[in-house]
Amino acid sequence: MRLGSRIVLFLILALESISVLAEVELHVAPSGEKGNPGTELRPFASLQQARDKIRRLKKKGTEDTFTVTVHEGSYLINQSIRFQAVDGGSANAPVTYRSASGESARFFGGIKLEATQFKPLSDQAFIGRLVSPEAAAKIQVVDLLALGIRDYGELSRHAWGLTTKDRIPPVSLIIDSQRMSLARWPNITDDSPYMVYRHFLETDRPLKGYERTVQKIIDKVRFPGELTFTKVLDYGGRASSSPRSKGGSFQVAFDRMKYWQNIDDIFVDGVFGSTWEWSYNRLASVDVDKRSITLAHPELNGIGRGNSVRLPHFHFDNIPEELDSPGEYYIDREKGLLYLYPPEDFAHKPIVLVTLDEPMLSIQNTQHLVFDGLKFEAGRYLGVEIKNSANIMIKNTTVANFTGGGIDISGQNNWVLNSHIYGTGAFGVHLDGGDKKTLSPGNNVVANSHIHDFGWEVKSQQPGIFIDGVGNHATQNKIHDGTHFAIRIRDANDVIVERNEIYDLPKYHHFDGGALYIHSGRYPQARGVEIRHNYFHDIPTIGVYPDNFSWGVSIYGNIFQQVGVQTGRPAVYVNGGGANRTFNNLLIDCVEIYRQGRRPQDAYWMDHWNKVMDQFGDGKIENTAYAKYPDFRSWLEKKQPAEFYTPTSYVFDNVMYSATVSMLNQSKPDAVVDKSENLHSDSNWVTNEDPGFVDFDNGDYSLRPDSIIFQKMPDFNSIPFSEIGLQ
Repeated sequence: MRLGSRIVLFLILALESISVLAEVELHVAPSGEKGNPGTELRPFASLQQARDKIRRLKKKGTEDTFTVTVHEGSYLINQSIRFQAVDGGSANAPVTYRSASGESARFFGGIKLEATQFKPLSDQAFIGRLVSPEAAAKIQVVDLLALGIRDYGELSRHAWGLTTKDRIPPVSLIIDSQRMSLARWPNITDDSPYMVYRHFLETDRPLKGYERTVQKIIDKVRFPGELTFTKVLDYGGRASSSPRSKGGSFQVAFDRMKYWQNIDDIFVDGVFGSTWEWSYNRLASVDVDKRSITLAHPELNGIGRGNSVRLPHFHFDNIPEELDSPGEYYIDREKGLLYLYPPEDFAHKPIVLVTLDEPMLSIQNTQHLVFDGLKFEAGRYLGVEIKNSANIMIKNTTVANFTGGGIDISGQNNWVLNSHIYGTGAFGVHLDGGDKKTLSPGNNVVANSHIHDFGWEVKSQQPGIFIDGVGNHATQNKIHDGTHFAIRIRDANDVIVERNEIYDLPKYHHFDGGALYIHSGRYPQARGVEIRHNYFHDIPTIGVYPDNFSWGVSIYGNIFQQVGVQTGRPAVYVNGGGANRTFNNLLIDCVEIYRQGRRPQDAYWMDHWNKVMDQFGDGKIENTAYAKYPDFRSWLEKKQPAEFYTPTSYVFDNVMYSATVSMLNQSKPDAVVDKSENLHSDSNWVTNEDPGFVDFDNGDYSLRPDSIIFQKMPDFNSIPFSEIGLQ
């Protein structure tokens, strides 16, 4: 078991490039004081103090190597720790901030609360509001105003396609590094009788065609803690046309709203249109007698409308009357009171009210910084922001429970290595950088890191790793338990995704997307994406999904196990795109190797593609960096619309084995389905006989040298299974 060769090479070269210089070591500890010199006996109290001392020393002309050792304890952060160009080092003398050996230095973006500050609920008026009065004996209350805490942020409308970039989420509550949840109905584990599993139709008629296929998938899923509506009363406006459109209304089968007093403080969290159109909308009004609910804001395409799977499902949030389960809380913003139904033994666990509304660590226009072994925990926005910077290393670091996202990187040669990112409300890591004009790579990498439990606050399109730009990579990570994608690649060039283990997601979107999603259809010059030597397993939907005319993707050497079984989907689904190559993959207990979709011939696409033809066509590509893509050259030679809308892709030399799963979707003997009528498919083998695994029963899916695969398919290359995932 070892790191990927590229990681090892990078670290060796980095170490060899550091010449012997004097090292200045400064110390930070919770016991530090402002006037201290930063020695081990008299440490600084904060990273900012150490940073400022280094600035002063550099101003005097010193070229030493600086190391800041951070000692055991909790550090409460109320504003960004900012690093600028002056704070960086050099290749020979980087500036390092590291935890002391064997010690845990934890940074919390909030205010620490003590269990002794919570008092038993005694307010009879509040007790009288509870739907479950027996919960009153468990609820604890803390007076935030009395503690001088006045800024709680505001819950606000946000949704896929409608969220503004400057939105800052409200405060939240963390106990023992676990986030608590707003009081809600139904509770997250409740299997509600008001959740009806039927594809929604605008008119009452039998399902037909595609709808019946969709229903077969719906029949296999369950959404605990969710509800649906019975009828749309007013579809409302389309926020995609005008954000000022009115909110719609719908009828429900329950009258639970009769218990709720402050309707305009309650939000609904769920899906009202096509399956990916997740939304967080405020209630405008309810009519208990008519069992109707009106939303304050329009949905993306209107309630109950959309061109894909429609299974409305939602729950209600921020309801004091529903405070009835361990881990739930509610903040009365007018009175400054925090109500908590505490988890077990909360009195002996660290309690943090998350208040920091900026990135905890903000690095801009900086080079050669290393952060090693620190724990950045809890914030309302980003954990780490790296902008327009180079050679920044985040390693052996924890980034947890940041509502806005984990680590956001732009620049060159920045690394996230051996780190743990979890509990983020949106993405885990975002990589961006490189030059789209010259195709010079960003070389930003997230490697050997564990990323999980992400996308809980923005539930659509937020992946564990988000890749933009040119030449950015994800390698040897372990990614699981997210609401939507593990990895999302958007309009990017020369991306490598290799040796990652990806499983147990999407947790929320069971009908759309998949584990790895690629969207580059508007920009057919976005090429050079390689998905290789990854292990996808226990994925209810699609494994690798180049969607919406994505181009020039190579998918090879991957292992797919139990992918698509729950929803009858393929391991690889290319939806309309061309010049994609899927080969040398090994599938275990799946139902379909590959499916080639056919997108509608919407004028929208030609509007984009004509601009690309104007930019690169008629030989203009020869003077650009994009001349290196032969398949893009071929794309520029297309003449007829049908050539654009039904391009050619290739699927060959793939093996699917199953001894336990019925291969349900084999409309062809090789388990490849083509809706484009322009797919080149060859030498794909489906078998129910063990092809020669090293130790199938114990999960070693390496192939023995005498595997029958190598005999039947001489061009099939062995897959380095033992080198996939965390090393």
